[in-house]
Amino acid sequence: MLVTISSGNGVDEVCRAIWHFMAWLEKDYDFKVLKREYARCEDGYKSVTLESDDERLLALQGTHLWRCQSPFRSKHKRKNWYFTLSIQSDTKVKRIDTSKVVYQTMKSPKKGGQHVNTTCSGVRAIYPPIGIEALSYDERSQHRNKAIALTRLISKVKEHENMQQMAKQNERWREGKQLERGNAMKVFEGVGFKEVGV
Repeated sequence: MLVTISSGNGVDEVCRAIWHFMAWLEKDYDFKVLKREYARCEDGYKSVTLESDDERLLALQGTHLWRCQSPFRSKHKRKNWYFTLSIQSDTKVKRIDTSKVVYQTMKSPKKGGQHVNTTCSGVRAIYPPIGIEALSYDERSQHRNKAIALTRLISKVKEHENMQQMAKQNERWREGKQLERGNAMKVFEGVGFKEVGV
């Protein structure tokens, strides 16, 4: 699963909270850091993306609160700094199951020529799970056209999966910019980032 920890608009205090939260997570949870977006302040992250199979992270999904006097603005009255942790399932590109590909033969739509429309050498390859198809009538041989159509189909399926991945990444980015305040899953206090009751 992919885990995104976000500061919303990246206020320095919230970025510092995420930095502390990452240190807190490293003590008990298993994950691999995929991406860190560093903040302007020292020891701070605007957002962090993790990859993990640790199911315990699901219980941390939601808003978190760090109660602390601003370490950057001593006269600032605000003491509540919120950040979010969101989880999405993996979006890895899957291999195409070639046993599910349906082939149809057809005559070439090209005009002219002595042998063009006499045989059904053109091939349409259809992948029903996502409704994508590819055509080939480039060669005279039906067998070669079948191989070309399958190659084109695999390319189209990968492109389709990549587009879906990009859409999910954009959605994660938008979610990261929206920050809900209140109803914190975990509350931490002070410069030591001590966990306290909700």
